[in-house]
Amino acid sequence: MDWCRIAVFPWPPQAHLRSGEALPYCPGTSGIGEFLSCCRRQIPRFVLLSSASLFSLQDQEGVEMTSYLRRFVYLVVDGKRPRTLDLHRIDMSRFFTQRSPLIGEAMDARLPRPKMTFCAPSSEHCSGTMHFMLLGRDKVLATDPTGRSSIYDAGLHALCTTPALSKPKHRPLHVAVGDRLYVLDSTQNDVVSESEPSFEVIAYESVRAPDGFQYNDWRCHSLPMPPCRPTNISSYAVVGNSDIWVSADDEGTYSFDTSGGAWVKKGDWTLPFRGLAHYVSEYKLWFGLSSKNNIFSAFDLTRQQSPPVLLNVLEDIGPQKKWLPITSFLVHLGSTRFCIAKLFCIDDDDRKKKLAVFTGVEVEPLCETSKGLRMVKRKSLCYKLGDNILNHFVF
Repeated sequence: MDWCRIAVFPWPPQAHLRSGEALPYCPGTSGIGEFLSCCRRQIPRFVLLSSASLFSLQDQEGVEMTSYLRRFVYLVVDGKRPRTLDLHRIDMSRFFTQRSPLIGEAMDARLPRPKMTFCAPSSEHCSGTMHFMLLGRDKVLATDPTGRSSIYDAGLHALCTTPALSKPKHRPLHVAVGDRLYVLDSTQNDVVSESEPSFEVIAYESVRAPDGFQYNDWRCHSLPMPPCRPTNISSYAVVGNSDIWVSADDEGTYSFDTSGGAWVKKGDWTLPFRGLAHYVSEYKLWFGLSSKNNIFSAFDLTRQQSPPVLLNVLEDIGPQKKWLPITSFLVHLGSTRFCIAKLFCIDDDDRKKKLAVFTGVEVEPLCETSKGLRMVKRKSLCYKLGDNILNHFVF
């Protein structure tokens, strides 16, 4: 485990530990409890904290000071039995213990045993798929084509029932704003009507039960649809801690105010990345996969009324061999760390097999005097997914 020395300067008394978790500490040194105590008493101290610590401090205005680091990334693929999907939990801490021994190559690794197996309903119109979204760090929201949902807590290995979504989501786009999850269905077909609500927020809040008692539970609230066609949405990001920007091809970019609940058009331009881009407070930039070449890049979205600027094309992580690329995923682990997961298909004895290559990367300045950034590749592992894998999710 890597340890870092942190100087504790006078801090606002309102600083608090948002995640509410105890942190690992190095024997003989101060832990997070004493760290926060020194902050409140404004006593300068030096403490040692694990670089894998999962915490985030906020000042009195609620501005995030540091980012927590996620330890696990989740991979969902088809199970061995029909209509089943296996949830695997990849421990990313092992990716940052040392640099990859061979740059550009990935070491073979065994896929961890499934933490949970889900059974998907099927019909003549549905092949038995599901969709998965992350709530916080360890809670996985699973939804089926009927709109029913449940939450699996991987940390507790416990399952929680949740209210059904306001309508089924066939191709959901989802993003977290604070402790709320916003889900937008980007599919329109004979099953999904354009006039029906397809955008909603999932929040944990107080609910009054029929017996008159108050309970804390998950609830879903319908929201207005964006003014663009959902099928054209290709990229989205959270800007300013409260606005969700979405770009639709040939239609422009729109912003949804999560506080006021209204959509406004930002411009006729589109965001220069695909999928979700992640904000990194250390550099005040957004990081995502470029829409032109699918390369990990940095973007500036601070200019509100003009097209975003692509600042840095960091580096492409190519396949080890001549594999056929299928798709790519970018997962923000917190602070300046990311996981880039790429899926490939190979022909082996007339059988199509799929591989998943997970790579841990870190963003660092080129030098002290330069504003440029570079991507530092850590470890890269290759997992064999087996034959006839149709469903794959990484988050």
